[in-house]
Amino acid sequence: MKRIILSLYIFSILIAQNEIVENAVDTTALNEQSSINIDEDMNLDLGLDFGYKGYKWGSSISTLPGLDNFTDAQTSADQKSVKLVGVLGLDSVVVNYVYSDSGFWKVEIDYELNNNDIDEQIDKFIRLEKNISEVYGNPFSTEQTVNGPSSSYSNILHIKYSRSFYRSSWNVTPVRILLILNGIIQQPQTENSILEDELSILKLVYYNPDYMQSAEDQVENQKLPSIYDIY
Repeated sequence: MKRIILSLYIFSILIAQNEIVENAVDTTALNEQSSINIDEDMNLDLGLDFGYKGYKWGSSISTLPGLDNFTDAQTSADQKSVKLVGVLGLDSVVVNYVYSDSGFWKVEIDYELNNNDIDEQIDKFIRLEKNISEVYGNPFSTEQTVNGPSSSYSNILHIKYSRSFYRSSWNVTPVRILLILNGIIQQPQTENSILEDELSILKLVYYNPDYMQSAEDQVENQKLPSIYDIY
């Protein structure tokens, strides 16, 4: 009888030890998963002081990350920029990552525009400005200019152009943000435009001045002669 009781006791100890080991393994796995989740969250939360959308300032052109909803990267012949075409939010865009000798220093985003409607262009600028301000606060500098004939102008024998220039900029130390619209619209509209190229641009630029200087931009300090050599 005592042997049976002893055997049951030993068996219960072995079961308890096994449960402890399993719990320890589960806890370790949970901690590892939590660590992964924290790392992923940190990558998502990295701000402009680190880089653009988690891509670190100063990074090499060979380390460009892929972007969802974008084409494959196209590297320029001089290895100074990389272009991707895709969608950001509501807008079709062309994104250019630009590199100096110090690495990644600027991302320039070109937005698709309606080249026949100046009001629609301005509305898009204002929407983007509002979205950026909701994240980084009001711009520290703005400029708005509109001139030229209205859309009601109809003298087809004397083509004119309506022009708009909107600019807003933000300081998000150490990064600067620039949103700029330079709109040029033919008035009156004709079936075939006098100037075929797209004349209007809307750009959003994030850049870090700490990384923008290239070697060719750096001028060695000129050694001045001693005053005793002159006089």
